[in-house]
Amino acid sequence: MLDPLDDALSRMTASLENELVVRDFLDNFRARDLDQLVPFLDTDVVYQPATCSQIRGRTAVLRFCAAILESFEVFDIVPDRVTSSGSLVMLDQTIHVRFPGEPERTLMGLASFEVRDFQITAWRQLQG
Repeated sequence: MLDPLDDALSRMTASLENELVVRDFLDNFRARDLDQLVPFLDTDVVYQPATCSQIRGRTAVLRFCAAILESFEVFDIVPDRVTSSGSLVMLDQTIHVRFPGEPERTLMGLASFEVRDFQITAWRQLQG
């Protein structure tokens, strides 16, 4: 059994590692490199965008990500504030988007990620 300090340090380290998984995932998303997203997503990942039903499974989530990147000339998620506790990582974020031939728009968003064994198992997104 760990003493209280070792236990607290272990939990803090796990939270930081989970935050880094999410930050690296978003960096690869911003780089539009879908192949690099694969290792970050659990095979049974669930994505819940604000405007539609859940998308289940790595393949379906990657298809959805590809559709987003194909639809927008600009799609950039910038984490403004990040907090993590255990397996949960939450972001307050700015999202920059631009459809072809349109002006760029800025959306504010919130997202939560559940991370287990260095892979995202759930991703919920809310923007407006």
